[in-house]
Amino acid sequence: MTETRTARRLDAGRFALAAGVAGIAANLLLIVFFASGAAWRDEPGALSWTGPVNDVLVAVQFAALVPVAIALRTRARLAGLAGMTGVVVLQALLLAGVLEFGTQVWWVTGCFLFVFAWVLVVSRGLPRTVARCGTVVALAYPAGGLLVWGALALPSKSPAQYAVGGLGLALGAIGWLGLPVWSLMLARLGSRR
Repeated sequence: MTETRTARRLDAGRFALAAGVAGIAANLLLIVFFASGAAWRDEPGALSWTGPVNDVLVAVQFAALVPVAIALRTRARLAGLAGMTGVVVLQALLLAGVLEFGTQVWWVTGCFLFVFAWVLVVSRGLPRTVARCGTVVALAYPAGGLLVWGALALPSKSPAQYAVGGLGLALGAIGWLGLPVWSLMLARLGSRR
């Protein structure tokens, strides 16, 4: 029984490692995609490939989190699994051209919220460092989203809108960029047990 439990933890650790590596690669490509201006061009440029490859890696990242959610048995597991599965399906539909980005992004953002709720609940039962990282990641993403939404209600192009929206983007980025880091911390934890 103990050998089976240890094997499950090691397998979950390997999937957490895969999710972390895929997530970091996806994040780097997303940064390149936006920083290069490829996201804003109508015509494909030299770095336009980074967008679709990012989409593939995001699907890999969230698919790899599914076995982790199954191994980390919590009440929030179903919410996490629903969110992860939704992200994978929506990324596939985007890549297949079935959904336009403008439609897909809203649905996938909703799925992310389920995943971040799962991260918050799961983190409570983990060692302190991993729990703190998970808590920050899980709270930063939705808090950033709320601030960005709030900024949209402020006068257009006003200093207040830029300040609130900028803070929201920064918090959201902490959550988004931190998710693969949390996955890597889980992987390291799984390899120790």
